[in-house]
Amino acid sequence: MNNVTLLTIIIFLLFMSVGVTNPISSLYVKSLGANYALIGVLGTVGSLTSLAFSYLWGHLSDRIAQRKRFMMIGLAGVAISEGLMVVVPNYIYLFPLRILGAIAQSAYGTTSLALIGDLLERQRGRGRSMGTYRGLASLGFGLMAFVSGSISDRLGLRAPFGIGGGLAAIAFFLSFAIQEALPSRREAGARLAGRLVAAEQANPEATAGKSDRRLPMMPLLVSAFLWSLVTSAVYAVWANYMVEELGYSRTAMSRLWATASTSEFPLMILAGWMSDRLGRLPMLSLGFLAWTGVFLGYVVVPVMPWIVLVQLTRGFAYSAYTATAMTYATEVRSQAERGRASGLFNSAGGLGMILGSTAGGTLTQTLGFGPMIRIAAGAIFAGAVYLGGCTVWWARTRSVELG
Repeated sequence: MNNVTLLTIIIFLLFMSVGVTNPISSLYVKSLGANYALIGVLGTVGSLTSLAFSYLWGHLSDRIAQRKRFMMIGLAGVAISEGLMVVVPNYIYLFPLRILGAIAQSAYGTTSLALIGDLLERQRGRGRSMGTYRGLASLGFGLMAFVSGSISDRLGLRAPFGIGGGLAAIAFFLSFAIQEALPSRREAGARLAGRLVAAEQANPEATAGKSDRRLPMMPLLVSAFLWSLVTSAVYAVWANYMVEELGYSRTAMSRLWATASTSEFPLMILAGWMSDRLGRLPMLSLGFLAWTGVFLGYVVVPVMPWIVLVQLTRGFAYSAYTATAMTYATEVRSQAERGRASGLFNSAGGLGMILGSTAGGTLTQTLGFGPMIRIAAGAIFAGAVYLGGCTVWWARTRSVELG
């Protein structure tokens, strides 16, 4: 079994773990005595920890020229933190567990992204390949999100966390089988990748890839920050909005979540392919426009059957951003600096989560669900305009360079 296949199975299992816990997470925290503002603070604690550690893990993996050991640390930490969630007596105990989980998630997220980037660097159509890799992860998430509400209804809100910890533990043991290249072999691979890129640039269909490899870092970091800001704000309390404000059952809520997540499998592949053809910046802008429609849909047509269409649009919006941004993050720097670039990308997202989780809970507590979601729609639309401007600027810059 090759490394890409192993990494795909591992991320599939890990996202199954996240899928069974995320849809009911805020409900569980509230059941332990927290209000909406504290739910937001808890998310902020996790995001602040992730922000502090993401760049560190990437820097260490570049310096030591190994990704596997840090990825394994992350998987072990996720398994432990999820498993301990089952036995906490009240929400106070969630704070140290959220810190542990954030440290672990940042270790896995940063180094696994750098590692898959190392492997895909030698391939053409990196956007499509990244979309397949990440799309299968979304499929795992969606499958478990579909049954998360049913599990919590029948077995209680603690049960999904036990299942999630077990799935993360399986992923940890599978990671022992990854065979990471030694630094000398990596250097040889980098030279081979250089030859492949030169050949790809001779192909007119690879023009987007040629430009994207030298795209500026700032639009990627801004988009990661803004996307994390608004999605963290909305989805920190989305389950509560659906169940407590709109009257959906836990089962119906988790299945609507699963509708979006499951659709991401084919849509992520499509989005990756589109980003190879259209370019990374235009695809990011298109994804942000789709997010604007999703958030407006939550407040304008949050009822059946329209909510299903909104969730399918969410699947495309999520795919357009995620597949494109992950590919962008692996291309924007060379292999020797890819861990740090991945760390910066995740840190920008972590900063957005810090502000978003706090803002989502606080705005909901003070203004209500509807106004908070409308504010998120306005913010993500502003991001689409910014990325559209970056696209125009980059096209002009490239035309000047090409004479």
